[in-house]
Amino acid sequence: MNIDCPIECIKEICPDPEWLDKHNGFLITLIGALSAVLGVVFSYCLKSRCKNIRFCCLSCDRDVIQIERQNIELNNNIV
Repeated sequence: MNIDCPIECIKEICPDPEWLDKHNGFLITLIGALSAVLGVVFSYCLKSRCKNIRFCCLSCDRDVIQIERQNIELNNNIV
C-alpha cells in the first residue's frame, strides 16, 4: 500500500470523514453533560465538611476549617 498524503491516512482510520459533521450536536451535548457532572462532583467536594473524600479512583485528604460559634454572623433582616 502506497500512501502519499496524510489525508489518505485519516481516510483509512475513519471510514466516514463526515461523521463529525453529522453528529456535532450530539458531541456538543455529550461534552456539556459530562462537564456538568464534573462540575457537580467538584462543587460537592468543595462544600463537603469531610476530611477524607474518595470518589472512584481519586482520593483527597484535607484540613477542614472548624466553624466556631463566635464566627457565625446572623442576619435577621426579613423583608
